Amino acid sequence: MSYEIVQAIAGTRDELALVTVMDARGSVPRHPGSKMLVRDGSVYLGTVGGGKGEARAIVKAQECIQGKRAAQLSLEFQGTEVEGQDMICGGTARILVEYVGDREPYRLALQKLERGERTLFVKTLSGAAADQAVSVTTAVLDEKGSPVYNSLPARLRGSVERFLDSGKPAFQEEENVFFDPVFPEEKLLILGGGYVGQAVAALAARLDFKITVADDRKEFSAAGRFPPGAQAVCGSYAETIGKFPFDSATYVVMVTRGHLTDLECVRAVLAKKYRYAGFIGSERKAKLLREQLRSDGFDQEKIDALHAPIGLDIKAETPAELAVAIMAQLIAVRRNAEVQKYISARR
Repeated sequence: MSYEIVQAIAGTRDELALVTVMDARGSVPRHPGSKMLVRDGSVYLGTVGGGKGEARAIVKAQECIQGKRAAQLSLEFQGTEVEGQDMICGGTARILVEYVGDREPYRLALQKLERGERTLFVKTLSGAAADQAVSVTTAVLDEKGSPVYNSLPARLRGSVERFLDSGKPAFQEEENVFFDPVFPEEKLLILGGGYVGQAVAALAARLDFKITVADDRKEFSAAGRFPPGAQAVCGSYAETIGKFPFDSATYVVMVTRGHLTDLECVRAVLAKKYRYAGFIGSERKAKLLREQLRSDGFDQEKIDALHAPIGLDIKAETPAELAVAIMAQLIAVRRNAEVQKYISARR
């Protein structure tokens, strides 16, 4: 589940239905955890893939609103005609459609998220035959696994830490339970407002990140260089990092003007909590900085987890190309995708 969906449910009194992709088999347009809010028979926020499948889900959502109930759908994306209206992805998706009657679990989760804490929704289904009405029991847990709303049966508690750490939703069919982690609003801190940082900010603005760009040079931290809504900060990198609200949904891109300022940034960032951190440079630079960080006494596991050289290896050269490579890597982390292995295998 996304922060945006939780925020929308908690912040409106309109009658809504929440449509969730719980499971997917084969090739489908949206991954498990994808969501759509339906209001008055039309899409209010999000998507579960478009086409006839989504249209069917919207109809079912309106029925659930009218009946104040929940239902389950099995959608097939098995069309055989290229020019037809059916999706031809070649897979099936298991969809949960819920009338949002009780907003309290979403309000409580939002309070945790706004404090930079992860939460986990656990939805237990009963009467879960395909295309039938179901009963849904919702529990919400904080990032320590403690109940925020309803308690969790003992048999399910062992899975909590795994889903909170990975951020990856999953449906356990044998238990009829959907684990749906939610991370705080995704924040992107770009350290370095030069041409690459500027290009990264421009692309990230279309990918739902809350953007902050920092540089220690006034001319490269002018707000006009960056997209509307991006915060521009001028000052020392160490001070900026010290003041920034790091949490488990923070992404850090270090693209400063040189290796000394990159090292200053990396040293400050490694002491923080974040989901992604990477710095720009050659393989040789990355090796030298890692050796220096080891000498400094930083944790080896955190050093190894740094993305350096930053970005997917697509032979990018221009600032715009580098921005694509960097943001593609951030999306891969966001989606828990092993993209680098895939690229390497196709060479």
